[in-house]
Amino acid sequence: MIGGILRRLMPSHYWGELMCLKILALDYGHWRSMKQKACIDAEGNPIPWYTYPAIEYLKQFDFSGMTVFEYGAGNSSHFWAARADRVFSVEDDESWYMKVLSEKRDNHHLMFRPNKEEYVAAILEPKERFDIVVIDGNHRPECARMLPEIIKENAMVILDNSDWFKQTAKYIREELDLIQVDFHGFGPINTYTWTTSLFISRSFTLVPANAIQPAFAIGGLAHSLSGSEDY
Repeated sequence: MIGGILRRLMPSHYWGELMCLKILALDYGHWRSMKQKACIDAEGNPIPWYTYPAIEYLKQFDFSGMTVFEYGAGNSSHFWAARADRVFSVEDDESWYMKVLSEKRDNHHLMFRPNKEEYVAAILEPKERFDIVVIDGNHRPECARMLPEIIKENAMVILDNSDWFKQTAKYIREELDLIQVDFHGFGPINTYTWTTSLFISRSFTLVPANAIQPAFAIGGLAHSLSGSEDY
C-alpha cells in the first residue's frame, strides 16, 4: 500500500531507481551482507566474495564429483563444499584460519601455511590435479604460476579482482590457452564494483544443476513471447 502511494507521488524515474536499489540491496542481499560484514545472500546463505554476476553464473551448474582448490578460504569454502565432492583451501592468516576451521564441512580440507613459499606450494600437497582452482588470496601472481602443474586438462580457474591483476589474467589465459570470461559488477559487502574472471578450458563441461540454462535471474521479470511461454 505504501509502495503504491509512493509510486503515485514520485516521478517515474525516481521510482525506477528505487526499484533498482531494491534488487541490489534486498534481492541480492547486499544490505544484509554489509550490515553483517559477511559474504551472504538475501537468505543468509554463504556465498563467495566474487561479483554477483559470477556467483549467479556458477550457481547454475552441477559441480558434484569435482575437486576444488582455493587460495583463500571463507564463505566461498562453504559455497563450494556444498556443491563439489571435495574442497581444499589454504590460509595464511591464523585468526581467520581458526574461524573457518571451526565452521568447515567434512569434505573441506583446510591448511594453514603462514609462510609465502609454503602457501603458494600448498596446492601440491594433496598430490592430485583439480577440476577448479580459485585464486582469491595472497600472492596471486605466484599462485597462478603453479597452475600448469596441478589443473586437469579439462578445468576452470577463477581469478577474483582480476581488474587489479591484469598480467596474472594474461598469464592464465595465454599460458594455459583458456577462454577468459569477465564478470564485472557489484558483490557482497563492497561499495564498489570489481571483476571476477573465469578461465575455462575448451573441453570443460558444465552441466546445468536443474537441467535448464540460463537460470532465472535475481530481480528478473517473467514474461511471455508473442503470447507463448518459452520456459
